[in-house]
Amino acid sequence: MRSTLTDQAIKRQATTRGVSLIEALVALAVLSFGMLAVVGVQATLRLNSDVAKQRSEAVRIGQEAMEQLRTYTQLATDPDGMRQGFSDIVSTASVAVGGYTTNTNYTVQRTVTDDAATGLKSLQLTVRWQDRQGTVQSIRLDSQVARIEPTLTAAAVNSGAYRQPALKPQSRHLAIPAAAKDVGGGFSALKMPGQNGAASTTVWVFNNATGFITGVCTVAAGLTTSALSAGDVAACRDNTLAHLLSGYVRFFTTARQASAADAENPLSRALNLDISLTLADARVPICFDDAPATTTAALAQTAVTYYCLIPANASRTWAGYSTVVPAPFVNDPTSAWAVPVKGLTAETPITHQVCRYTPAANDSEVVPNWQHPYLYGIEYNNETRQRIAVPMPPLVNQNFLIILTGTNCPTDVPADPTRGDFVNSNTLLHRPLP
Repeated sequence: MRSTLTDQAIKRQATTRGVSLIEALVALAVLSFGMLAVVGVQATLRLNSDVAKQRSEAVRIGQEAMEQLRTYTQLATDPDGMRQGFSDIVSTASVAVGGYTTNTNYTVQRTVTDDAATGLKSLQLTVRWQDRQGTVQSIRLDSQVARIEPTLTAAAVNSGAYRQPALKPQSRHLAIPAAAKDVGGGFSALKMPGQNGAASTTVWVFNNATGFITGVCTVAAGLTTSALSAGDVAACRDNTLAHLLSGYVRFFTTARQASAADAENPLSRALNLDISLTLADARVPICFDDAPATTTAALAQTAVTYYCLIPANASRTWAGYSTVVPAPFVNDPTSAWAVPVKGLTAETPITHQVCRYTPAANDSEVVPNWQHPYLYGIEYNNETRQRIAVPMPPLVNQNFLIILTGTNCPTDVPADPTRGDFVNSNTLLHRPLP
């Protein structure tokens, strides 16, 4: 009996050892397959993570390329190749790009489709690269760019009452005349035109950042703007602080009614004139213009440029009224011409009328100062909560149009850049002060 029991125990022990070894082997096999699966998942996650980073980098590259196309500074192609124009936005083949941080190489291909009817360019940017496995990946960005004069775009998005682009391509304030010379140190200088043929000795100095007049200098009569240097204005570039009011006087003196197109590009010969600026306080403005003094000079001139200096007060504000004052040519007393003015006698024949360029429909319509109202006024940042005066910025393009009496000031509709109309050449009759 004892022997039988012992044999049975031995058999059970043997059976138990065999089953445990098989189970261990099976478990090890299962664990091995599981580890292989984990390794595969990890490799897949690593690859996908790498592709995701590359895709993010590709999107960044594509967005930068798209925004670069939107930053054109003029419509036509720059012959010097210094600035990008709207006309330069064309299709290109794949071009390698740099500046990325991922472990691959990128190319950008640009496809541009022009729509002449709307003035839009449809853009399609495709960025391509190869991932770790050598597979070609790509992303595509689509957008449109409108044919809009860049200065109008800047005016639409710039904040503040002035709502004008702050800087020109010369990296200085819009109000600074283009003919002014940068003399360094953040200043530009412009020699004022002579009056009635006489040489001028006056130079105005502008702050490049603000557009304000900061200096009035006296120089030699023979010195031109292009010849000015920092030394010529060093002692006088900060002897004043004044506002600028400037613009052009154009002429349409043909014996017919002027159209909007005529107002946009009038080509009649210029007349001799002065600019009158009346302020609401005791400050005395100074105005210069380049009106032709003689009939000979008038033959080659179709517009008069004027500049007025208004001394600044503590609040940097001013209000007033500007207009054109007729003058005869100095070599032809019979060339006198007249426009309606306060106190004009009935014996004086009215030969011409003054129109001002403005989007306003009538004199009672309130428009900001930069849109050339009938009367310049002090503007406030919040009419309903606090009447804090807003400093008057330099005012440019305060333009006039001279027409014959018996005709009406031409009118125009608002500009529509999508249809290629970039200018509102609307004008209003500029009445004399009551």
